[in-house]
This record gives sequence, structure tokens and C-alpha cells, in this order.
Amino acid sequence: MIPSRVVADERERASGVPEELAKLNVRVYYSRLTVGDYILNPEIAVERKAVRDLVSSVYDSRIFSQAARMAASFAKPYLLVEGDSKEVESLTKNLKSFYGAIANVTLAYGLRMVYTANKVETAVAIAELLAHARAKPLSMMPAVAPLKAKDVPRQQLYLVSSLPGVGRRLAERLLAKYETPRRVMGLTSGQLAMTQGLGWKRAERIKDVLDARYSKRQDEAPQARLEE
Repeated sequence: MIPSRVVADERERASGVPEELAKLNVRVYYSRLTVGDYILNPEIAVERKAVRDLVSSVYDSRIFSQAARMAASFAKPYLLVEGDSKEVESLTKNLKSFYGAIANVTLAYGLRMVYTANKVETAVAIAELLAHARAKPLSMMPAVAPLKAKDVPRQQLYLVSSLPGVGRRLAERLLAKYETPRRVMGLTSGQLAMTQGLGWKRAERIKDVLDARYSKRQDEAPQARLEE
């Protein structure tokens, strides 16, 4: 079997995670990364934080700048928290403010959260993200179901949310700012990228889809049912 590949930040050598990844037939290449700790592919990156480091990054605001860079560089950024979550209570001054900050940063920048107990679980989580990087939803239903034509706002939301990588939340944000679907469709890549949570990768993908010449082709074969 050809090993999967991942790029890890040089500072991750001491974490023990790369050695565990090697046991799972994942080949690790090292680089001095400016964004994230593990890059799985051009769309997916993982920022790994021990519980203590996560708490510290909330109080010194590092988590916000890191999240912003992750969201701007990758369509699917992950925040992986490693360790015993019970430590949070003893490390924080105010649980409400801590979890409020976590809610803010994950929702504002579209970070996906993964929790692991130790380096072994972290390696397994990363390996499985690699293995399922091309996974697609079983259902091809759009994020917002189309309604009857007279419900114009919902139709507008459905239309914009169908753009690649957008979804309901970003569609609402785009329509709130630019008011009409026509204006959204006419935005440049730079204007799209300035929308919070969208980023350059998704902005360029949207423009590629909007500008590409249509070419009729047969539908792809139905997706195989997931194994139980």
C-alpha cells in the first residue's frame, strides 16, 4: 500500500505524533509552516493544541490570529485539542468567557473541532482525516431546500448557498453585505475573499465555477454506500 503523506511543522517533531503517524503508514515530511501544524492537502490543515496551550492562546488572543490565517489559507481548517478536557476548569479564570471565546473563533472562522486524549489518538484522527479527505455527503440535498417561487428571500439564500464552499451561514453573510444574488455573483475573487470565513481558496474556486464554460457530460456513478 502506498503510504499517505502529510506535511508537519518542524516543531511537531518533539510531540511524538509524527512517530505515531508512521506506525499508521503515513509518511511525514517536515517544513517550517507559517499556518497550521499539519497540512493534509491543499484544502485541509490541522492546528494541534494541548489543552494548556489552548487556554493560554485564548487569554493572549493568539487563537484568533491563528484561526484567521487558517481560514484564509484553507477551505477546511481543523483545530485539534489534545489532552484531558477536565483540565480546562482548573486552568481558566472564567469558564463562560473561555467557552465564549471558543464559540466565537470556531463559528467566525469555520474551524472544525476535534478532541483527542493523547498523541496516539491524535495520530489516528489525522490519519482518518487523510483517509476520508475526499468524502462527500451521502445525500446531494443542498444546504437550503428550495421553496416555492414567491418566497424570494429563501430562494435567494438557496441560490447563493449553492456556490462551492459557501453554505447557509456564508450565504447569509454575503447577502447581508451585498443585498442581492446578482451582486454576489459579480464580485471579484478579492472581494469574495474579504468576506469573513470565506478566504482566498474558496473565493478562487467560486470564480472558477462561475467563469468556466459549461460542458455537458454524463452524471457520475452513484456514490457507493458507506460500510457499516
